[in-house]
Amino acid sequence: MYRDVLVILILALLPEIVQACIITMGYRTTSRLPNITAAPHNQGLFVDLYTEAAQAIKCKLKIIRLPKKRILKKLQNGEIDFYPGFTFNLERHKYIHFMENGLPSLNVGLSRVELQEIHTYYDLKNMRLLLSLGAPRIDAEKYGLIIKQPPEVSFEGAIDYILDNRADFYEGEISAFAYYLKNHKRSKELKYHFNCCGGLKPLLLGFSRESIHFKPKPNPNYDDSIKVTPYNTPTLIDKNSIASQFSNALFKLKASGFTDKLFKSYYGIDVSELEQIE
Repeated sequence: MYRDVLVILILALLPEIVQACIITMGYRTTSRLPNITAAPHNQGLFVDLYTEAAQAIKCKLKIIRLPKKRILKKLQNGEIDFYPGFTFNLERHKYIHFMENGLPSLNVGLSRVELQEIHTYYDLKNMRLLLSLGAPRIDAEKYGLIIKQPPEVSFEGAIDYILDNRADFYEGEISAFAYYLKNHKRSKELKYHFNCCGGLKPLLLGFSRESIHFKPKPNPNYDDSIKVTPYNTPTLIDKNSIASQFSNALFKLKASGFTDKLFKSYYGIDVSELEQIE
């Protein structure tokens, strides 16, 4: 009898056991279309991509939307597993492991059309640089510029800041700018700066080092004589961890063509077109 009861309990709990692997993605409450809609809705490229990757390793994607400061705090303590698109810096590296997600990233500058061509921050002397919360720190005194950093700024908001002359320059991904400016009635008042911001790179996600799904191991190829980068770090991900399986799933989606097709379906841009921009 007790054996029968035990079997029934196991069968009853089986769906929960199967779904026990949950990977939590955190994102701010504002939208970043077409990557993700504003809270409380969770739709867009990021959701489709990471849901596919999670399902490939028999996990379920959970999404938490909070103000960015709270998201960053939860990444630091491991309550949130990863942030979908994260810029590398040494401060974040203390609590984040960076990995490629298969998407392209081409950062450009945006300004009003009359601004001269910008190549470095020195060219922005006495101008107002708009930064989003959590963006890499800029030494304003060194470059002689003024930092504006609102609590929350979306791409739409950044465009309005520039057009309304409340800021002079904003750096962001050209694909997102192109999406928002495609039918914008004042797009001709703006210009791109292609030679300021590092060129085409892989977009990175940030995985919390405190996540239950993260397990580090020493990197035998780490070179401490050169600076730490996403590709030169003291530790790697243990291949038996969920984080490593998740990374491998994203790599396979990219290799299969799924990721590039998904990107084009949302942005209307071939990745090959971005590779040709100089």
